[in-house]
Formats: sequence, structure tokens, C-alpha cells
Amino acid sequence: MRKTQRAAIAAMAIAGLALAGCTSAETPGSEEPVDLTMTLWTADETIIATFQELADEFRADNPELGELTIETIPFADYDAQLSIRLSGGDSPDLGWIVESATPAWVDSGALLDISSLKEDESWNFEDIIPNLYSELEGDDGELYGYPFAGTTHPIIYNATAFEQAGLPTPNELFDQGAWTWEALRGSAKALVDAGVVTYGFDIPQWGYTSYALFTPFLKGFGAEAYPGGTQCGYTDPATVETFEFVHGMIFEDGSYPAPGNTSSFPTGDTGMYLGAPSTLAQLADSTFEYDMAPQPKGDVEYDPFIGQASMVVFADGAAPDLATRLFAFLTSEHGSETLPYVAPRYSLQTEEFIGNLYPQVPAEHAKESLLDTLEFANQIPYPVAFPELSTATKPVLDGVWVAGADIESQLAAVCDVVDPILEKQ
Repeated sequence: MRKTQRAAIAAMAIAGLALAGCTSAETPGSEEPVDLTMTLWTADETIIATFQELADEFRADNPELGELTIETIPFADYDAQLSIRLSGGDSPDLGWIVESATPAWVDSGALLDISSLKEDESWNFEDIIPNLYSELEGDDGELYGYPFAGTTHPIIYNATAFEQAGLPTPNELFDQGAWTWEALRGSAKALVDAGVVTYGFDIPQWGYTSYALFTPFLKGFGAEAYPGGTQCGYTDPATVETFEFVHGMIFEDGSYPAPGNTSSFPTGDTGMYLGAPSTLAQLADSTFEYDMAPQPKGDVEYDPFIGQASMVVFADGAAPDLATRLFAFLTSEHGSETLPYVAPRYSLQTEEFIGNLYPQVPAEHAKESLLDTLEFANQIPYPVAFPELSTATKPVLDGVWVAGADIESQLAAVCDVVDPILEKQ
């Protein structure tokens, strides 16, 4: 077993994931339909039903597909449970992977190389935006998945609160070329000082736990937690500056919820938050006006954070060839425009497409926030051992988020934990 594969296994907190070569049960020319299984982490019945409808369309021309069973695994347990299944010889045929775990999955040998689809004119590989699949490629041109859902996370803001406080909105600042991270911090503090909200800004999905979602701050200052996926960047000046910036919002401005406190944008207690556009669904019953704006710019080259989920074919599934053909159909332009996600295809980068996806906000703002920014967004080269690093560094990073913290010393302690893990991956 390769050293890097051992690191991937440790990162997923699963021992004994020894992946054999593909031992497909698929029988060429078999007259019996073959059942397939797909794993994902959403329990949204509408999304699941859409996948089944697409499978029905595929089956009409490919009767060799039997039932498509869609299994939901909770996001927090997804990698671990999937690893257990693979190590036990119970591989699904298709599934989802999240961007922070992509290098570990690619390195593990669990994913099927689907690069043959590049020659399939109906799949139209050239239509896929290159910077959105870079971390799914192998060293020799392999392709291990399709980033079916990828979007820069916008700033969603309480427009009513901005009006009450007499402040220019993020979109107005954006139009003036003045929408920066410093401007966001100033707006957040001004909203709190005006008494219209409890908190000015939050990244709820970070929550002092999921540090992949701290990345929007880092990118704003040109910082990287793990440069090249192989080094510890926590002691770099740009990283220190980033942590000092957020620390200041918490303990100097009082505009960001401190550890132990929870914001609730849907209730109107928060002026702005950064999150996936799918979170707009929770605002259906809001009593205030809201809108979205692009991520702010920093003093460095604009490189907004992009959250991404990819669809993959598992090498040890029951019928890799059939699964690959179904995969191609689900991720084609037709499949991509049918599923309710920001698609990575040039042909779907239109105001009409994004307006239909998110009718809750003006279509031009959705396009500015979610599509135009993709031109500048780059995937992060996460370490293969990122899941292990997340677990190991959290207790040390907790020491940053206290009043009067010695941030530089605490971040140096993070690298003391990180370096040995990176050396063995």
C-alpha cells in the first residue's frame, strides 16, 4: 500500500481501507438489468427525485439499468461511513465527494478514471470550466470526477437592516469598486453600533470547527493554510494578519459571534453571512428584505472561495461501465441544467439559468455573485491528510479565539502539530 494511501486512510479515520483492483460483477451482454447505488449527503426529497427522474430518462435508452438506489449518509459521517463500506467490499457505484476530501479520495485508488469521456462529444468536455476540475485530475491526464455543484459562496445580507442603519449596501459598495474585506468589517460594526442587529457578520458553517470554511477569510488576505497541500502556512504573515482581522471583529468590534454564541440570520439578528446559495431556502418566511453580493476583495489578486461537490464513479462498483455511462448522462449539459446547482459549464453561465435557480434575489446580483466570480475562483490544493489535520489542529486553534490571545505563538503551535502529519502523508 502506498504511503500516501495510508495517509488518506488515516485522514478518514478508518483503518484497513485496502482497495483491490476493480472486480466488477458486470457481465457484457447480460440480459438482466443491473441495479446501481449512489451515495450522497443530502436528504432533500426534491433533489433525490430529480436524480431518479434523470435515471428514468437514461433507462429508456439503456434498459440494462435496473433500479438506482440513492442512499443518504449524513455529511458529518460521510467519508468515514463510505470508507467502511469500501473496506468491507460493499462499494457503491456512484457518489459525491466534497472538495476538502478530494485529494484523499483521488489518492486512495477508490475512484474510477473517467477520462475516456473527454472524447465523448455528447458529454462535451470542452464546455467544463477548467479551474473547477483541476483537483480532480491525476498526474497523467486521469479524470476522477465532475464538479456538479460549485459556486463561490456569496455574502447574503439583510437589506432592511442596512436601510435602517443608513448604510450603503454591499451591492452599492460593489458597484463603486469599494467592496473589500475592510469595508465588510466596517459595515458589520456599523450595523451593530446602530442597534439594528446583534451581529454584523458570520460564516455559520465555519463555527470554529470546520476550518475549510475559514478559507474565505484566508483568501481575502492572500493566505493559505497549506500552501501546495504540502506545507504549513499558519505562521506566514498573511495568515497571521487574517487571524488578527477576525479576532478584531470578535473581541474589538463585537460584530462577529464569539465562541459559544450562535447567530441566526433568518430571525433578523445578523446583518450579513457568507454561505452556500442553497441556504436561501431557509429564508422563505423571513420578515425582512435580503439580497446577495459577491465575496469582497482584499489587497491581493481576487481569488474568492468556492465550495464544491463532485460526482464520482467508484472503481469497485458492481458495473463500472454502466455506472460511467449513467454518470455521463447525469453530468451532461442536460443533466447539469436539470439539477438545482450552479453548473461548471460555460453554456450555463447565464443570467437566465441562475435567475431560475435563485429567484429570491435579483438575477443580475445572483449572476455577479455566483457566475461572474467563477472566472477568478481557484480550487484549493488541500493536503491528502486534510481530514486528519482538521481533527488534530482544532484544539490548538481554539486557543486563538480568546480575548488577549498571543495569535502568533498560537499559530506557531498549530504548525508544530501540522508538520509531522504533512511529512508522513
